Amino acid sequence: MPIDMTKITKEMVAKASKCETADELVALAKASGVTLTKEEAEAYLAELDNIELDEEALDKVAGGIGYDEDGNFSGVCPDKKKKGCFAGDSQVLVPGGVKCIKDLQLGDKVITLNASGKEIIGVVTEVMQPAEEEIVEVTFSDGTLWRTTESQTLYLAHDQHCMVKFAKGKKALLRDGRTVTVTDVRYTGKRETVYDVLVGGDGDENVFFVAGIATEGYFTQRERELLKKARECKTVDEVMSLANANGITITKEEAELYIA
Repeated sequence: MPIDMTKITKEMVAKASKCETADELVALAKASGVTLTKEEAEAYLAELDNIELDEEALDKVAGGIGYDEDGNFSGVCPDKKKKGCFAGDSQVLVPGGVKCIKDLQLGDKVITLNASGKEIIGVVTEVMQPAEEEIVEVTFSDGTLWRTTESQTLYLAHDQHCMVKFAKGKKALLRDGRTVTVTDVRYTGKRETVYDVLVGGDGDENVFFVAGIATEGYFTQRERELLKKARECKTVDEVMSLANANGITITKEEAELYIA
């Protein structure tokens, strides 16, 4: 499991590099308010052995913004350099059938869920700019395969979601309310053009179904409002002040993304 440098601070990386055992790293994480299993700690230590923590490397640490320790979206400024998206031929459930995600347009109707889990018809309210990203293959216990990116989220239930990079063993939600288990998450090393959309407006769950399995769900009303405010900021200092006021740590480099 690769270390997600966007979700830990420079200080945490420096301290983690001094840990000699998985137990020490688990204790450090707990003291910093981060839940870490022993297996994850061992994987992190193995990868830290391959990272030279010089100043240049530390400057690339995003400082805890974007996703929390379980891989869930945590606030106003997701990492725009790593988007959660799907390969273009991924099949999205729409009324009466399916449609490739690359073909979805503003105003298109899709199958979605409300906060209580009831199936409703939603509308595509934003189409993300396609990007080149590494494809990750996510396999489910019913044989379903997603071709997506590591930061794409599974929608588990209202206010519950998980990035696929942390999803092995998680229960994924089907359209009829049943679940399937994520059995494997494999990095292919291959890059493709990937696509993503937003569904609904403020207060909606932003859920759609890919190959019959629920995804997204991280834009709650609060997060949408904060994202909108961030995009309206005129200066880097304004973005950073907004993030800090909402308990989110953000670097100057990340703040600049919202001014560009």
